[in-house]
Amino acid sequence: MRVAVLPRDIAAGVITGSISRIAWAVGAANLVLVVPPLVEVLVSAGRADALAGPLALIAAQLVLLGLAALFSRPVTTIVYLAVGSALVILYQLQVMVALPGPVSDYTFLLNRPSIALAMVGVITASTLVGVSWFVAGLVVAVAGGAVSAALYGVAFRPGVGPFMVVALGIIAYLTFASIQRSQRRRVPNFDELEAETRRLERGEDLARRTTAAVHDTLLNDLSVVMNGPDRLDDRARERLRRDLDVLTSAEWLTTATALVPADPEDAELRNEITRLVGEFQWRGLTVQVSGSGDGIYRLHDGVSSALVDAIRASLENVLRHSGVGIADLTLAYSDELITVMVTDQGLGFDPAAIPRDRLGVRESIIERVRAVGGRVDVWSSPGAGTSIVMSAPVAEIVLRHTPSRHREENPDA
Repeated sequence: MRVAVLPRDIAAGVITGSISRIAWAVGAANLVLVVPPLVEVLVSAGRADALAGPLALIAAQLVLLGLAALFSRPVTTIVYLAVGSALVILYQLQVMVALPGPVSDYTFLLNRPSIALAMVGVITASTLVGVSWFVAGLVVAVAGGAVSAALYGVAFRPGVGPFMVVALGIIAYLTFASIQRSQRRRVPNFDELEAETRRLERGEDLARRTTAAVHDTLLNDLSVVMNGPDRLDDRARERLRRDLDVLTSAEWLTTATALVPADPEDAELRNEITRLVGEFQWRGLTVQVSGSGDGIYRLHDGVSSALVDAIRASLENVLRHSGVGIADLTLAYSDELITVMVTDQGLGFDPAAIPRDRLGVRESIIERVRAVGGRVDVWSSPGAGTSIVMSAPVAEIVLRHTPSRHREENPDA
């Protein structure tokens, strides 16, 4: 059974996006870790009464950070930076007022919330985008510290903490990017390799079936004619007629070429896919079609039309929203399922961010396939393309291609 796997670019995006999640976690850890030394310093100085304000501001920033990480998109990150910088300024002002000594001796207490501002990110497949968010967070953090120092009337000392963690984050991004680039050179593109392997297997399978048919029919029949008596008896003539029927039957043509489907639903699906490819070609979208399967299959009623409509909607989305002119369409059969994958390497999107009132993907693709007993999986992320995998049950396998089929049907050979 063929198993669909994530396209390489989407898998790389998942790995690269994990750095953003790590950054959010580092920011949250810094907020939590500032609490014990803050409590110790103010309690030791007899200023326990001043703890409530800074602790409330830390808690508010922690909640805001959690929401920004949960809904990791550019808009929520910008809101976090704007509101979070205001919380950091208030925190630093309240702590500076309560400190028992010079502000310069307690930079570690003042800078921890700033680090949480610097370690921001958006789930992305692009190294450049990830680094840009780190730099933007660092600028906001340093600017907030400068504002609080100016309001309190002391010299601004940014400290090395925010710069160090941002530098580590940038190094992590660049390291992942370097690993991905080197792996692309060393590891083959498995999608292309699989397609080429299937093409070679189909060619070899066709050669084996043709050889078996020739051996089981023509060569044996020629042997009968050459070595038999001048007049063939009824049994020999029946044998020749039967073998001739095998070679000229629709079943043999289907088995030998795999171009004549044995089921109307399957034929409709293949014919409609051919028409769709031509239609979208004229509209500016090149659709590269590949497929696999080792037999002739019968589909349940309605499966073909549901898949065709879902494929059309998928290709329409590629044409309108992906920003690319090429899509891949893979059709694969197993004994239980027919699977169709539509893939593009375009702009991508966040499936979780689709509003519930937007019914394009949900109704035109997912619900349409579910209605015939199938399922749909959508893999996408901004900048990393989209893969839509649709599968529906196969009613039965009508004919399985095997090299020994005609020999089994002709035991006298």
